[in-house]
Amino acid sequence: MARTQFQNRIEYYALRFIVSLMYFIGRPLSLLFARFAAFMMFYFIPIRKKDVIGGLRLAFPQKSLKEIKKIALAVYNNFTAVFVDFLFIPKMPVEKLDEMLIYDRELIERTLAQGKGLVLLSAHYGNWELSALSFAKKYQVALIVPNQSNGYVDRMLNEFRTQEGFHIINFNKNERIAFRGIVEALKKNKVLAILGDQDAGHLGLFIPFFGHIASTPKGPAVFALAAKSPIITAFGCRQKDGSMKMKTEILPIPNTGNREEDIKIINTIYYQRLEEVIREHPEQWFWFHRRWKSRPRQDNIS
Repeated sequence: MARTQFQNRIEYYALRFIVSLMYFIGRPLSLLFARFAAFMMFYFIPIRKKDVIGGLRLAFPQKSLKEIKKIALAVYNNFTAVFVDFLFIPKMPVEKLDEMLIYDRELIERTLAQGKGLVLLSAHYGNWELSALSFAKKYQVALIVPNQSNGYVDRMLNEFRTQEGFHIINFNKNERIAFRGIVEALKKNKVLAILGDQDAGHLGLFIPFFGHIASTPKGPAVFALAAKSPIITAFGCRQKDGSMKMKTEILPIPNTGNREEDIKIINTIYYQRLEEVIREHPEQWFWFHRRWKSRPRQDNIS
């Protein structure tokens, strides 16, 4: 059923009210409220709860249902905490943001010194918005964002991101124009921050993820190969104090002479690394997404 303008407005003003309320009570109280909200959503408003538990059971078949449910509740807690941190980003001074992201700065600087741009390939893990924003305060960051179903919320989020220093590229509006904009941004030595961990449908590349075939987006690899840009995988783990400890590693660009094979190699390495960090802290990944929903045609299986 299509959304109505009335529904969009109600959702938009409800979000504005929540933001104003949280600013009024402050971040510490907002984080406490977020834990309560996570508890209520998990037990009484179980939106996507079946998807979260189903994904966890698929990925961790050796764990008991009790263990799975404990992780699932932690997933809700992490998500609401990330939401609060996202709302308070505009209130944080640049110095505070800089302190909250711990990563290998020398690796980033050395890679950008090549002058070929950088594909920073991350995931919906930890606090991905905070990680991207911290980079935007130090480097020129281009951010690929999808359209939200609610146009009011979409404009609100993009205005926020633009004000905070991001160069926004909306890939949904015109993919050909967006592709040119992405390659141009990389050739201008910008950092392309992209999340590559969601289902890509039947057009995606199907490779193993937690022992099950999953549709993976080709975009990050295609962009890097087109612009001849290096790739760094970056996964920021949220710490107890709200800071982010990011694991950054160069992803070697293959040159097999076969473009599709190169894309496959890049995606395989990325998903192997992503699986490793998720296994360490499964509660920090966005399990609300139905990651294994698309099934491959026979000729799409890696």
